Amino acid sequence: MTANKTQWMVITDLDGTLLNHDTYDAGAAIPIIRMLNKNSIPIIINTSKTYRETLAIRQELDIHDPFIIENGSCIYLPIEQFSDKPANVIRQDDYWAVILGKPYQVISSAFNAIDTPRSFYTRFSQCTVDEAVELTGLAHASVNHAINREFSEPVKWHDSESALDEFKRQLKMHGLSILQGGRFLHVMGDCGKGRAVEILLRFYKKQFKTIILGDSENDVDMLSVADKSVVVNSPSNHLLSKLITPDIQTQACAPEGWAEAIKLALPGLE
Repeated sequence: MTANKTQWMVITDLDGTLLNHDTYDAGAAIPIIRMLNKNSIPIIINTSKTYRETLAIRQELDIHDPFIIENGSCIYLPIEQFSDKPANVIRQDDYWAVILGKPYQVISSAFNAIDTPRSFYTRFSQCTVDEAVELTGLAHASVNHAINREFSEPVKWHDSESALDEFKRQLKMHGLSILQGGRFLHVMGDCGKGRAVEILLRFYKKQFKTIILGDSENDVDMLSVADKSVVVNSPSNHLLSKLITPDIQTQACAPEGWAEAIKLALPGLE
């Protein structure tokens, strides 16, 4: 990439954005990831996935930068990159963990306290492995990491919109919010992907401009704080398109669409 005063950072959702919505393939994006690494452009994963899921994907894709899990519930800073311990963090493995969401135990207790009939929804964490595979299309080897939540509960809703409104109202009384993702509703604390991005940027001493990529409604608040916002074409766009007009809208789906967007956003990338 040609010398440039602008320091860029790429912040990306996973499912439907970097990973194909149906197959979870990232193959076409890997050459671009290598180029970004070569040019010292951080790649921040900002996902609804869990800690263990995200660790595995980062390793597979050779991404080593901070990451954000469960829709902004926790930021993980690699200790090798942030050697001075920041305030108000805990250590988890080789990372400083900045917790913004509510613990899973609090969320689970709220489900037990509300009176919405349990037949109205399926809690992902309560699924068997086979049920989870059926809902997500994930491989059996990966699905255990998806089921074991720390800060959120994905929910498959089976009833009416009016019943869903009441469900949301009751959860709000317990300090919880609901986000619509690509496959699930996500029940979580009062946090979000956008707020997590803003907090993450404070830990960097350099000033970065952000290219932020998403595909579904739970990405809207992080896309709204981007210097360059990207919506990658996916089956979840119909919800997002009503909420934001991005700087870049890809024609291709992930992972080709992700690669297309980075080339458009960073035309000097080599």
